Parts: sequence; C-alpha cells; structure tokens
Amino acid sequence: MREMKAGEERDRARFSATRLLEDLDEQWPSMKFLGFGAYYAWIFLSYNSDVLFGWSGASVGGNAMSVMYLASTTALGLVLIVAGAFQKVTARIVESRLSVTVLAGMATLATLVVAWSAPAQAGEALYVAGCSLTGVGTAFVALHLGSVYSTVGARQAFMYTAGSFIFAGMLYFVCIGLPQPVGLLMAASLPLLAVVFTMAAVRAPSEPAEDVVPVRELPRGYFIRLVVAVSVFSVIAGVIKGFMALQQPLSAATDQGVIIVFATACAAVLLFVLVGLLVREFDISQLYYPIIILTCLGNLVVPLFGGLGVIQGELVSIAYNLFILMVWCLLANVANRTDLSYVRVFGWGRGASAAGTTVGWFAGASLAPVLVENPSNMVALAMGMVFVLLVVSMVILNERIIGMALRKTRNAQTDQGTGDFFPSGRGPEGAGGASDGDGAPREGAWTKSCNALAEQAGLSLRERDVLFLLGKGYTIEYIAGELGISFNTAKSHIRNVYAKAGVHSKQELQSLIEDGKIVR
Repeated sequence: MREMKAGEERDRARFSATRLLEDLDEQWPSMKFLGFGAYYAWIFLSYNSDVLFGWSGASVGGNAMSVMYLASTTALGLVLIVAGAFQKVTARIVESRLSVTVLAGMATLATLVVAWSAPAQAGEALYVAGCSLTGVGTAFVALHLGSVYSTVGARQAFMYTAGSFIFAGMLYFVCIGLPQPVGLLMAASLPLLAVVFTMAAVRAPSEPAEDVVPVRELPRGYFIRLVVAVSVFSVIAGVIKGFMALQQPLSAATDQGVIIVFATACAAVLLFVLVGLLVREFDISQLYYPIIILTCLGNLVVPLFGGLGVIQGELVSIAYNLFILMVWCLLANVANRTDLSYVRVFGWGRGASAAGTTVGWFAGASLAPVLVENPSNMVALAMGMVFVLLVVSMVILNERIIGMALRKTRNAQTDQGTGDFFPSGRGPEGAGGASDGDGAPREGAWTKSCNALAEQAGLSLRERDVLFLLGKGYTIEYIAGELGISFNTAKSHIRNVYAKAGVHSKQELQSLIEDGKIVR
C-alpha cells in the first residue's frame, strides 16, 4: 500500500512538473528559441575572445585556441555525423531532458577544465581531452536545439534565429565586460543555459504531421546539395580563421572579436526588422547571394592589401555567421516540412559545418608559413577560394533551387490547410474542398477525430482552425502567424478550445484527439 501511494505521489509530482513546463511554454513561447543564442554566445566567446585563456593572467601559448578549435570541432563534427546515421538512438537521448542536461553540464565542466589547464601547456592530454568533451557536449545541445527549431517553418525560424544572434551578441559583451573569473564562469555555463531555456518546450508529436512533403519531391538532391554547400563554405571560412589565428597574439582575439560580433548582431537586427516589417513577402533565399558576395569580397581584397589581414578575416567571419543564420533556418524548414528526421537534418547539416571549418582551420594553419613567405601565394589561394565558392553557389546550390524548395514546402502547407483547417470541405472563402466520388470530403482518421471533437465541443470555425494547429503541436506564435491574428487573440482562442474540450493543456488535447482516432 505504501509503495502504491509513493508511486502515485511520484506520478502526481511528475504530472505537476509537466503542467508547469507546459504553462511556461504557453506564456513565453519564444523563450525556448533563445537557447540557440546562448549556444552561439559560447561559440563567440570561445573563438572570438580570450575569456577562456586570459583569466589567470599567466601567459598562454598562441596555438592554444587552434588546439581547442581543432579538438572541439573534430569531436563535434564526428558526433553529429554519427548521430545523423543512428537517428533513432540519438533521438531518445536528445528528447530526454535529463540526458541533454547532463551532456550540457559536461560541456560546461569541460570548458572550465580547458580554461584551467590552458596556462600549463596547450598540448597536454588534459587540455585536449577537455576540448574534445566540449565538442561532444555541445553536439547534443545543438541537436536538442534542432528539435526545438524543427517545430517551426523557415520564416519563423529566421525570426527566432536572428533574435538569438542579437541575444548572443548581448551575452558576449556581458561576459567580456565582467571581471574575471566571473566572466569565465558565465561563459562556461552557456551550454547549460541553452538547455535550460528549452526546458519548457513541449515535445513534438512522435508521428510526422500529415502535411509534410516527401524529401524526394523537393528539387533533386536538395538536402545533399545543402550539406555540400555548407561544407564548402565552412572550409573557406575555416582557412581564413586558421591562418589568422596563428598570425595574431591571443590577446588580440577580443579586439577583433568585438568587431565581428557587433557587426553580426547589427546585421541580425536589420534582418529582424526587415523580415518583421515585410511579413510574408520576404524570401529567405534572397539572402544567399549577398552573403556569397560578402565572402568573395573578403577574398578579393587580398591583392589590395598584399595578403590576408584583419579586414579580410573580419569580413569572412561576419559573412560566415550570417550564412549560419540562413542555413539554420533552411535546416529547420527541411526538418519541419519534410519526412526527414530532425536528427539527420541537423546532425548532418551542423556536422558538415563543423567538419568543414575543422578541415579549413587545419589547412589554413598548415599553409600559414608558405603563405607568409610569399604574398603571391595568398593571392592565388584567395582567387581559388572565390572560384570554388562561385561554382558551388551557381551550380550545386543556387538561389533558384533554395527558392523552389521553400515554395514547395510552403505551397504544400497551404494546400493542406484548405483541407485540415477548414474540415467541412470549405476554404477560407467558402470554396469547395477536395472530395471523393460521392461528394464527401476525404478525411483521414486523425482529421475525423478532430472534426468529431470540434462538433462535440461546439467550436466556432476559427476555433476549429486553432484545434487542428494545436493538435499538430504548433506554438501560439505559429498559430497567430498562420491564421493572421494577434498573439493575444490566438491565446484567447486556445483558452476557449481548452475550456470547451474539457482539457487544460496541449498534451491533454493531443491525447484526446488520439483517443478519438483509435475509437473510430
């Protein structure tokens, strides 16, 4: 009897905690997306500042950052690529709050180990092990963030990612402005903070939505093309970073990092405002060529300055950050709107970025002596990278292919909306819906369950729309944007749906729909 009571108390406590997290997610639906900002702030601070190396006042070798970058991103890339191959096992780890928190905590502790062991000697086993563990831990943080971003489409993902870059810039300047070792402790805690932000995220439905697009219906080889483009772009950015890391003292990393992070944050602010004002008219693919041009400029100015310098490094770094902003949105769109698993999408997409920058950094560091000895070699390398970048951006993955993929997923969602958001067979303007031979609308078991629940609860047409979107696991902000209503109006409709259906949370509503689906 005591064991039964203890079990009931544990279940009650677990249910209360789940309800609390769901309430937090409904009150602050955007909070979970800021986790990406905390994660990227850690990247900014690790490779664009001396926060990890300057806290003790002791001299640190100039190759300390290069060793950390190579060890950390090698581990990051390998873990992500393997995770994408074994997606089912990885998904169980990523979707466990406890497992991800432990791995994020490991990344935090490993960052502190790196900072503590750096003054001794960058080549020591403890230092390299700490660097590698940061890559392993942050790999699962990135996948966990990918699971959060896979719940929204490209445009929403773009808004959240731009906002996260702004947030990352704020965290960067706070950490470098704090006295040591407070700044170090805050910087090290960022992977853990990134996961904390996502704790309230309602888990996505285990089954894919009915309106997803088979990846084979996108432009031929779209996802592979995207991965290849990310790899090539990352290699080019890595070459510049690897070369510059050995040409400047570690103490100068913050001076250059301030410019890079500030410029990236300013660009993110402009894009955030631009997309927010233009609403649905903005096409993310339009950013592709401007980013490519900015990267090319970073290489084309080499002949003017007689070699690779600070300006080139800053231009390429800013362009690469903006490229990651765009790519993260494209990956979110693929994970959200196609039948590919988010683990594979973000595992191989982010893994390609990590692997590419690792190869590029190693190549840049290895070629540094030859390039410094003869400036003409720098010009030849820069022109070669521009040529490769142009070939990739025009042949393998161009703006037209990206635009076609975005339109395909967007049109599929709109078409499905006419059948699901208006289940009586009427479109928003009263147009007739698709029907079978005897005139009855074609409905799946899930749709029939939603229709029956809507009829039983006496929902209005707008509340039916909200019911269908809630049943698919979408957030309040997504529902507001999809239906063209304000956040508060969407929130009011959701409360009405919950009240009329006799439930108190999205999870209960989804369970009610599934129960109805089984009965029918």
